[in-house]
Parts: sequence; C-alpha cells; structure tokens
Amino acid sequence: MSKTKTPKNFKPNLPEPLPNLPFIDVHCHLPLDFSPKDALPTPDTQYVEFIQLGGLYLISSTIDWKSLTEIREFASHHEFMGFTCGWAPQTVTYTSPEAYKKEWTQWFEYVTTHPEDFLAIGEIGLDFHHAKKLAAREKQVQEFRKVLQIALDLRKPVVLHVRNAGTNEIDLQNKAHPYNLPDGANQVILEILAEFHIKSSNVMWHCFSGPAPYGVQLSRQGYWLSVPSSAWGFPRWVRNTKEVPIDHLLTETDASFQHPWRPGPENVPVNVRYSIAAIAYTHQIPQEDVAHRTVQNAINFFRLETKVRKI
Repeated sequence: MSKTKTPKNFKPNLPEPLPNLPFIDVHCHLPLDFSPKDALPTPDTQYVEFIQLGGLYLISSTIDWKSLTEIREFASHHEFMGFTCGWAPQTVTYTSPEAYKKEWTQWFEYVTTHPEDFLAIGEIGLDFHHAKKLAAREKQVQEFRKVLQIALDLRKPVVLHVRNAGTNEIDLQNKAHPYNLPDGANQVILEILAEFHIKSSNVMWHCFSGPAPYGVQLSRQGYWLSVPSSAWGFPRWVRNTKEVPIDHLLTETDASFQHPWRPGPENVPVNVRYSIAAIAYTHQIPQEDVAHRTVQNAINFFRLETKVRKI
C-alpha cells in the first residue's frame, strides 16, 4: 500500500493559538526566504505582523558568512530583533573547497572581534542526513569542534543543529560505524560537549528532533529544547517533547521552514504562536502559562532582560 501524502492545506483538529499572548521566536532565518517565489510577505511585513500580534523579540539564526551579512543588516533596522552567529553543518558539507577558506576567515574575523553584536553562537552542530558518508560526517565533527571552542572562548550560549542519520542514510561502506545509529549524532554531540566542559544550561537544541527518549534525558541534564511551530500539526515533533518539563522548553519557527501544518518552506515568525498551542496541548496546561513561561525561558537563555519589548 502506498503512503498517503498530507494535503497541502490540511489542518489538524488541535486548539488554535489564543490571541493577545506574548511570544518570542528564538530561531528563524528572517529576512532569508527559502520559499517558492512570492509565497511569503516581505521581511518587513513579517516583522511588523510579529510585533503587532504580540511578539516581544525575534531572533534570527545565521548559517554562514553570506547569511550573517544579510541578517545583521536587517536586524540593525528592527528594534526588537537580534541574531546568532552560526556555521551550520550544511555549510560545512556543501560549501566548495575554493570558497570555504575565504568565507570561514571572514566569518571568524567578524565573530571574534564583534562579540557584543550577537546573542549566541549557532546554529552549529551535526547533520547526518545531509552528510551521508563517513568522510563528510568526520568533516562536520572537526568543524564543530572549532566553532565550539570559539563559543567557549567568547563565553557565548550555543544553539545546536543536530540531525541523526535516518534508516535510509546509512553509509553502506561503513555499516558498523556508530554515526549510522538512530542517535549517532546525539551521542557524538554529547561527548564533545562533555569534553569541552560546556555547561548544559548554556546549550539549546534547536528544533529538537529526538529520538523522543532524549527529550527527558537532556532536560534532566539541564539542556534547553526548542519546539518548532510544526509541532502543532506533525506528530513526530509533538512526541519528542511531550514529557519535557515546561521549564526547559523554548519556542521557535525556523521560518521559512517548519510551517505549522503545511510541508515546504512557507513559514513566518508570527507562527511561533503555534508552538505555544502545541506545548499547551501536549502538556495539558493553559496557553497563557506556556506563553509566559517560554518567554521567560528565552529571556534567561539569551540574556534579553533589557532587549525585549515592554507591554
């Protein structure tokens, strides 16, 4: 029997986000737009809607040198917005050797000389979906160590991107390698964090993707887990954080990815309200409680006390 695809406009029968709640999107990519042409409002329109509907602060994550220059420029013109400096595992895997050295040098020089400009180092980490061969995965591990040392030297919080290998992403030439395990990326990330003596309270697992038992394990160790807006409409995201205490959860959109109920990169930061609704549903607590708790969690993790919009 063939699998039935989720209709593009399907919406699950879950409670809608309540109006007039405060919220913070701790991880998006505004003003970057990965959607089909003309699918999304302009970045300025997205920001205005975010603020008008209750947004207190918006954090955009850079993934390489180009995105850093674009996001930094946009954030400089929007009062209640900050950014993080990331060197994503996809950047490690897909940047050509010719461009890599130059772009890394530019990124490194900016990050190490302007630490006051940004909130955290990230997104950084491992992605064994995009890196399917052992050599590519080892390259990601090598570069992750380099960037993690920078975060440690600068005393900055860390935003992780961690994606384990799927069942169809095993390196067949190295079948027995632990990187092929369903939690292979998780394991090596935790080993390196321990090796560098990184405090768990300074680490956020962005768009936490499991396996689900890790949710409880990581929260007990003091890590923060970020719930994407897609948790509202896609059960896999709900399962991953269902048992995680609210005191360890943050809310994000990963926009323009992780739409609450549609596949594809058509998400906007204001949809972080669906993260609140999803957490409230799985934890069986009022949306108001989730909103206020996750806002405070974001303020605490990113040190936003003087930056958020007052309402």
